[in-house]
Amino acid sequence: MKTCEVMIRIFPSPTEYPDNRLFSLDLLRGIDMFYLTVVTTFIEPLFKALGADPSWNRFFCSHPWEGFTLYDLIMPLFIFMCGAAIPFSLQRRLVAGKPASGYWRHVWSRVIMLWLLGMLAQGDLASLNIHRISFYSNTLQTIALGYLVAAFLITSRSWKIRIGFPAALVIVYGLIVHFGGDYTKDGNVTQIAELKILRSIMPADNAQIGYIEKYGYTWYLPSMIFPVITMAGYFASEILRRKEVSAWKRALWLGTYGAVSLAIGWVLVIAGVKMVKHIFSVSFTFQAIGWSALLLTVLYVLTDIWKLRRGTGLLLLFGQFALTAYLCESVFRDACFSASERLFSGVGDLVGPKWRDPVLAVGFGLIVITVVAIRRQLAMAKCKRFRS
Repeated sequence: MKTCEVMIRIFPSPTEYPDNRLFSLDLLRGIDMFYLTVVTTFIEPLFKALGADPSWNRFFCSHPWEGFTLYDLIMPLFIFMCGAAIPFSLQRRLVAGKPASGYWRHVWSRVIMLWLLGMLAQGDLASLNIHRISFYSNTLQTIALGYLVAAFLITSRSWKIRIGFPAALVIVYGLIVHFGGDYTKDGNVTQIAELKILRSIMPADNAQIGYIEKYGYTWYLPSMIFPVITMAGYFASEILRRKEVSAWKRALWLGTYGAVSLAIGWVLVIAGVKMVKHIFSVSFTFQAIGWSALLLTVLYVLTDIWKLRRGTGLLLLFGQFALTAYLCESVFRDACFSASERLFSGVGDLVGPKWRDPVLAVGFGLIVITVVAIRRQLAMAKCKRFRS
């Protein structure tokens, strides 16, 4: 009996969920992280083995310079969901609208942790080589920045400031990008500014400079946009916390919020604002916010109103321990694939060369799931020791 109970408890129980949390919030974050860490790793070799049209792989697993793919949504959705969690994590640390004791210590410790992990994940911090290290080049750092700005904004009781500051950032950034250059990889103002900043503070042969010149991803100037996406998630969560109105009305408001954001994005595209994820153009940003809000709306109806939660334990696991899953995919990806090679290479040899890579990708996913599940068990054991 105990063994069965342990096996069942590997994943969080969808039926035993705290009433003070939004089930859909953890679920959507889990879907996002499961897709990034497990699904995309499997899709690419699967499509290759099937000989599928390359356009399918581009939509599910790549970032084209212009347009909007499913893969493009992963990063902004993660930022959006982190903002949506702020009312549950930071709001309770305010007393009469003012920061309680330890508020800023909590905020800055998380910001520093996320920043260093971002440098470790994608900035080659472990090399300790100034020619390879990148100070700012990872999603975790954009989350840290958005989280810090949101932490300041929610200490203001004025909704005009909470709404007005992100709105001002969007307008100013949009004008700078639109009139400061064009929307091509080498002609946009964010890349021009990024390269000037990096060349002034880093060696000329720093790896990040070459990476930006090759791929066009920029971070410094688009930093004006990341708090906007964070606050968009915050506002979405605040809509769903309005207990004075019915759950269906909250869903309607959130769905309208998402639809309006999508409409604004398309109007901007028609007006000539290209949809470019690499520089987080304003049209792309509104599209990302719109799709994020609509996805949250759908899950809110299904899981928080209709209570359709059966079979979501695995996704909840990834939602509750998203950082662990992300580090498996980014920092320990090679180690997880090495473990998969060691454990599943025999199966790969049996199915033949065509299907060997998909088999190893499945093995990679199983290893990531195992690591995240172990992380949950350690967290649960710690909580039990604390309570006792």
